[in-house]
Amino acid sequence: MQKINKAFVKKHFPARPADSYKNLNGRVLIVAGSADMPGAAVLCARACFAAGAGLVTLAAPHAVYNAAVNAVPQAIILKMPQSARAAMAKIIARNKSVPHDLMLIGPGLDESWAVMTSYLLDKTKLPAVIDASSLNALAAAGADKLAKDIPHILTPHKGEMRRLLGGPANAASAAELAQTTGAVCLLKGPGTIVSGAGITMRNTTGNSGLAKAGSGDILSGIIAGVWGQLIHVEDSRRLQQKAFDAAAAGVWLHGVAADAAVKKISKNSLAAEDILAALPSAMRQITG
Repeated sequence: MQKINKAFVKKHFPARPADSYKNLNGRVLIVAGSADMPGAAVLCARACFAAGAGLVTLAAPHAVYNAAVNAVPQAIILKMPQSARAAMAKIIARNKSVPHDLMLIGPGLDESWAVMTSYLLDKTKLPAVIDASSLNALAAAGADKLAKDIPHILTPHKGEMRRLLGGPANAASAAELAQTTGAVCLLKGPGTIVSGAGITMRNTTGNSGLAKAGSGDILSGIIAGVWGQLIHVEDSRRLQQKAFDAAAAGVWLHGVAADAAVKKISKNSLAAEDILAALPSAMRQITG
Protein backbone atom coordinates (compact mmCIF):
# COMPACT_ATOMS: atom_id res chain seq x y z
CA MET A 1 0.00 0.00 0.00
CA GLN A 2 1.28 3.48 -0.85
CA LYS A 3 2.22 5.75 2.06
CA ILE A 4 1.25 9.36 2.68
CA ASN A 5 4.53 11.16 3.28
CA LYS A 6 5.97 14.65 3.09
CA ALA A 7 6.84 14.36 -0.60
CA PHE A 8 3.27 13.39 -1.52
CA VAL A 9 1.71 16.16 0.56
CA LYS A 10 4.11 18.82 -0.70
CA LYS A 11 3.48 17.83 -4.33
CA HIS A 12 -0.29 18.17 -3.99
CA PHE A 13 -0.55 21.06 -1.52
CA PRO A 14 -2.10 24.29 -2.85
CA ALA A 15 0.31 27.14 -3.58
CA ARG A 16 -0.61 30.53 -2.10
CA PRO A 17 -0.28 33.30 -4.71
CA ALA A 18 1.32 36.58 -3.69
CA ASP A 19 -1.82 38.45 -4.73
CA SER A 20 -4.11 36.11 -2.80
CA TYR A 21 -7.10 37.28 -0.75
CA LYS A 22 -9.45 35.55 1.67
CA ASN A 23 -12.16 34.51 -0.78
CA LEU A 24 -9.60 32.61 -2.85
CA ASN A 25 -8.34 30.63 0.13
CA GLY A 26 -11.52 28.76 0.94
CA ARG A 27 -14.84 29.85 2.40
CA VAL A 28 -15.78 27.13 4.85
CA LEU A 29 -19.16 26.70 6.54
CA ILE A 30 -18.87 24.74 9.80
CA VAL A 31 -21.92 23.22 11.49
CA ALA A 32 -20.69 21.89 14.83
CA GLY A 33 -20.96 21.97 18.60
CA SER A 34 -23.66 21.59 21.24
CA ALA A 35 -24.35 22.61 24.82
CA ASP A 36 -22.46 19.51 26.00
CA MET A 37 -19.60 19.88 23.51
CA PRO A 38 -19.06 23.56 22.68
CA GLY A 39 -15.33 23.00 22.31
CA ALA A 40 -15.81 20.85 19.20
CA ALA A 41 -17.00 23.87 17.22
CA VAL A 42 -14.16 26.05 18.50
CA LEU A 43 -11.46 23.47 17.75
CA CYS A 44 -12.77 22.87 14.22
CA ALA A 45 -12.84 26.57 13.41
CA ARG A 46 -9.41 27.31 14.86
CA ALA A 47 -7.83 24.35 13.04
CA CYS A 48 -9.51 25.36 9.79
CA PHE A 49 -7.98 28.83 9.96
CA ALA A 50 -4.58 27.44 10.97
CA ALA A 51 -4.63 25.16 7.92
CA GLY A 52 -5.07 28.20 5.66
CA ALA A 53 -8.79 28.80 5.13
CA GLY A 54 -9.57 32.39 4.20
CA LEU A 55 -13.02 32.67 5.74
CA VAL A 56 -14.90 30.50 8.22
CA THR A 57 -18.57 30.78 9.06
CA LEU A 58 -19.51 28.88 12.20
CA ALA A 59 -23.13 27.85 12.61
CA ALA A 60 -23.52 26.38 16.06
CA PRO A 61 -26.39 25.85 18.50
CA HIS A 62 -27.39 28.81 20.65
CA ALA A 63 -25.51 27.49 23.69
CA VAL A 64 -22.18 27.64 21.80
CA TYR A 65 -22.43 31.25 20.63
CA ASN A 66 -20.63 33.02 23.50
CA ALA A 67 -17.80 30.48 23.64
CA ALA A 68 -17.27 30.72 19.89
CA VAL A 69 -17.27 34.53 19.79
CA ASN A 70 -14.59 34.66 22.48
CA ALA A 71 -12.43 31.79 21.21
CA VAL A 72 -12.56 32.40 17.43
CA PRO A 73 -13.03 36.16 16.96
CA GLN A 74 -11.94 36.03 13.31
CA ALA A 75 -14.81 33.71 12.36
CA ILE A 76 -18.29 34.77 11.30
CA ILE A 77 -20.52 33.35 14.04
CA LEU A 78 -24.14 32.75 13.10
CA LYS A 79 -26.38 33.11 16.13
CA MET A 80 -28.70 30.15 15.71
CA PRO A 81 -32.33 29.85 16.82
CA GLN A 82 -33.08 27.29 19.53
CA SER A 83 -35.03 25.09 17.11
CA ALA A 84 -32.84 22.87 14.93
CA ARG A 85 -35.26 23.16 12.01
CA ALA A 86 -35.28 26.95 12.22
CA ALA A 87 -31.50 26.89 12.45
CA MET A 88 -31.22 24.77 9.31
CA ALA A 89 -33.38 27.28 7.43
CA LYS A 90 -31.09 30.09 8.58
CA ILE A 91 -27.97 28.19 7.48
CA ILE A 92 -29.41 27.52 4.03
CA ALA A 93 -30.46 31.16 3.64
CA ARG A 94 -27.01 32.34 4.74
CA ASN A 95 -25.28 30.11 2.20
CA LYS A 96 -27.49 31.48 -0.56
CA SER A 97 -26.63 35.08 0.33
CA VAL A 98 -22.92 34.43 1.03
CA PRO A 99 -21.96 31.26 -0.89
CA HIS A 100 -19.39 28.97 0.69
CA ASP A 101 -17.01 26.58 -1.04
CA LEU A 102 -17.59 23.64 1.27
CA MET A 103 -19.16 22.56 4.54
CA LEU A 104 -17.81 20.73 7.58
CA ILE A 105 -20.63 19.12 9.53
CA GLY A 106 -20.93 16.88 12.55
CA PRO A 107 -18.33 17.45 15.30
CA GLY A 108 -20.03 17.83 18.66
CA LEU A 109 -23.57 18.00 17.28
CA ASP A 110 -26.31 16.49 19.40
CA GLU A 111 -28.86 14.13 17.85
CA SER A 112 -31.51 16.81 17.25
CA TRP A 113 -29.08 18.64 14.93
CA ALA A 114 -27.27 15.64 13.46
CA VAL A 115 -30.50 14.21 12.01
CA MET A 116 -30.64 17.26 9.73
CA THR A 117 -27.35 16.30 8.05
CA SER A 118 -28.87 14.79 4.91
CA TYR A 119 -31.28 17.70 4.56
CA LEU A 120 -28.48 20.26 4.77
CA LEU A 121 -26.29 18.37 2.32
CA ASP A 122 -29.19 18.16 -0.13
CA LYS A 123 -30.26 21.79 0.14
CA THR A 124 -26.84 23.43 0.05
CA LYS A 125 -25.29 21.08 -2.53
CA LEU A 126 -21.92 21.90 -0.97
CA PRO A 127 -18.93 19.57 -0.99
CA ALA A 128 -18.66 18.43 2.60
CA VAL A 129 -16.41 16.95 5.25
CA ILE A 130 -18.78 14.70 7.23
CA ASP A 131 -17.64 13.77 10.72
CA ALA A 132 -18.75 12.45 14.12
CA SER A 133 -22.51 12.71 14.82
CA SER A 134 -23.26 13.39 11.17
CA LEU A 135 -21.64 10.07 10.23
CA ASN A 136 -24.04 8.30 12.57
CA ALA A 137 -26.94 10.17 10.96
CA LEU A 138 -25.64 9.14 7.54
CA ALA A 139 -25.41 5.52 8.68
CA ALA A 140 -29.04 5.64 9.84
CA ALA A 141 -30.19 7.16 6.54
CA GLY A 142 -28.06 4.81 4.43
CA ALA A 143 -24.56 5.75 3.33
CA ASP A 144 -25.35 4.74 -0.24
CA LYS A 145 -27.86 7.63 -0.39
CA LEU A 146 -25.03 10.19 -0.42
CA ALA A 147 -25.06 12.18 -3.67
CA LYS A 148 -22.26 10.87 -5.87
CA ASP A 149 -22.06 13.92 -8.12
CA ILE A 150 -20.84 16.11 -5.22
CA PRO A 151 -17.47 15.40 -3.58
CA HIS A 152 -17.50 14.41 0.10
CA ILE A 153 -14.92 13.37 2.67
CA LEU A 154 -16.02 10.93 5.39
CA THR A 155 -13.89 10.66 8.55
CA PRO A 156 -15.03 7.65 10.62
CA HIS A 157 -13.21 5.92 13.42
CA LYS A 158 -13.65 2.15 13.68
CA GLY A 159 -16.97 2.27 15.53
CA GLU A 160 -18.47 4.71 13.04
CA MET A 161 -17.13 2.64 10.14
CA ARG A 162 -18.87 -0.45 11.50
CA ARG A 163 -22.14 1.47 11.70
CA LEU A 164 -21.74 2.80 8.17
CA LEU A 165 -21.00 -0.60 6.61
CA GLY A 166 -22.39 -3.07 9.13
CA GLY A 167 -19.15 -5.04 9.09
CA PRO A 168 -15.49 -4.97 10.07
CA ALA A 169 -13.37 -1.80 10.04
CA ASN A 170 -10.07 -2.18 8.16
CA ALA A 171 -8.28 -0.91 5.06
CA ALA A 172 -10.62 -2.90 2.83
CA SER A 173 -13.58 -1.28 4.61
CA ALA A 174 -12.32 2.20 3.77
CA ALA A 175 -12.06 1.24 0.10
CA GLU A 176 -15.52 -0.35 0.22
CA LEU A 177 -17.08 2.74 1.80
CA ALA A 178 -15.41 4.94 -0.81
CA GLN A 179 -16.83 2.72 -3.54
CA THR A 180 -20.32 2.63 -1.98
CA THR A 181 -20.61 6.37 -1.41
CA GLY A 182 -18.40 7.86 -4.11
CA ALA A 183 -16.70 9.82 -1.32
CA VAL A 184 -13.14 9.96 -0.07
CA CYS A 185 -13.04 7.95 3.16
CA LEU A 186 -10.65 8.05 6.11
CA LEU A 187 -10.46 5.27 8.63
CA LYS A 188 -8.99 7.02 11.66
CA GLY A 189 -6.56 5.27 13.96
CA PRO A 190 -2.90 4.20 14.02
CA GLY A 191 -1.75 4.47 10.39
CA THR A 192 -4.93 6.22 9.24
CA ILE A 193 -6.18 4.90 5.89
CA VAL A 194 -7.36 7.28 3.17
CA SER A 195 -9.27 5.80 0.24
CA GLY A 196 -10.96 7.36 -2.76
CA ALA A 197 -10.40 8.48 -6.35
CA GLY A 198 -9.22 4.93 -7.05
CA ILE A 199 -6.37 5.19 -4.52
CA THR A 200 -5.83 3.80 -1.01
CA MET A 201 -2.94 5.12 1.10
CA ARG A 202 -1.74 4.79 4.69
CA ASN A 203 -0.53 7.73 6.78
CA THR A 204 3.00 7.70 8.20
CA THR A 205 2.74 10.31 10.97
CA GLY A 206 1.13 10.59 14.40
CA ASN A 207 1.31 8.77 17.72
CA SER A 208 -0.88 7.31 20.46
CA GLY A 209 -1.22 10.71 22.12
CA LEU A 210 -3.84 11.51 19.46
CA ALA A 211 -6.23 9.03 21.10
CA LYS A 212 -7.92 11.76 23.08
CA ALA A 213 -11.07 13.93 22.90
CA GLY A 214 -10.77 16.91 20.56
CA SER A 215 -8.15 15.35 18.29
CA GLY A 216 -10.72 14.39 15.65
CA ASP A 217 -12.28 17.88 15.70
CA ILE A 218 -8.89 19.36 14.84
CA LEU A 219 -8.34 16.82 12.07
CA SER A 220 -11.65 17.61 10.39
CA GLY A 221 -10.90 21.34 10.65
CA ILE A 222 -7.47 20.90 9.05
CA ILE A 223 -8.92 18.86 6.19
CA ALA A 224 -11.61 21.45 5.53
CA GLY A 225 -9.06 24.27 5.60
CA VAL A 226 -6.78 22.56 3.09
CA TRP A 227 -9.67 21.49 0.84
CA GLY A 228 -11.03 25.03 0.70
CA GLN A 229 -7.75 26.18 -0.83
CA LEU A 230 -7.55 23.27 -3.29
CA ILE A 231 -11.03 23.98 -4.63
CA HIS A 232 -9.71 27.21 -6.13
CA VAL A 233 -6.60 25.65 -7.69
CA GLU A 234 -6.91 25.83 -11.48
CA ASP A 235 -5.68 22.50 -12.82
CA SER A 236 -6.99 19.43 -14.56
CA ARG A 237 -7.52 17.27 -11.49
CA ARG A 238 -11.03 16.07 -10.81
CA LEU A 239 -12.84 17.39 -7.77
CA GLN A 240 -12.67 14.00 -6.08
CA GLN A 241 -8.89 13.92 -6.54
CA LYS A 242 -8.65 17.30 -4.81
CA ALA A 243 -10.77 15.89 -1.97
CA PHE A 244 -8.34 12.97 -1.68
CA ASP A 245 -5.36 15.35 -1.64
CA ALA A 246 -6.98 17.43 1.11
CA ALA A 247 -7.75 14.36 3.23
CA ALA A 248 -4.24 12.97 2.81
CA ALA A 249 -2.61 16.31 3.62
CA GLY A 250 -4.88 16.76 6.62
CA VAL A 251 -4.04 13.45 8.28
CA TRP A 252 -0.32 13.93 7.59
CA LEU A 253 -0.22 17.47 9.03
CA HIS A 254 -2.31 16.40 12.02
CA GLY A 255 0.19 13.64 12.76
CA VAL A 256 3.24 15.86 12.24
CA ALA A 257 1.84 18.40 14.70
CA ALA A 258 1.24 15.65 17.28
CA ASP A 259 4.74 14.22 16.75
CA ALA A 260 6.25 17.66 17.30
CA ALA A 261 4.16 18.23 20.43
CA VAL A 262 5.23 14.99 22.13
CA LYS A 263 8.87 16.04 21.91
CA LYS A 264 8.02 18.53 24.65
CA ILE A 265 5.29 16.70 26.59
CA SER A 266 4.32 13.08 27.12
CA LYS A 267 1.90 11.21 24.87
CA ASN A 268 -0.32 10.73 27.91
CA SER A 269 -0.53 14.48 28.44
CA LEU A 270 -1.04 15.51 24.81
CA ALA A 271 -4.14 17.70 24.49
CA ALA A 272 -6.01 19.17 21.55
CA GLU A 273 -4.57 22.60 22.29
CA ASP A 274 -1.04 21.16 21.97
CA ILE A 275 -1.82 19.90 18.47
CA LEU A 276 -3.17 23.30 17.50
CA ALA A 277 -0.10 25.04 18.89
CA ALA A 278 2.21 22.80 16.84
CA LEU A 279 0.18 23.01 13.62
CA PRO A 280 1.78 26.22 12.23
CA SER A 281 5.23 24.60 12.38
CA ALA A 282 3.85 21.48 10.67
CA MET A 283 2.40 23.68 7.95
CA ARG A 284 5.75 25.36 7.47
CA GLN A 285 7.31 22.04 6.49
CA ILE A 286 5.03 22.10 3.43
CA THR A 287 4.56 25.77 2.63
CA GLY A 288 8.02 27.08 3.54
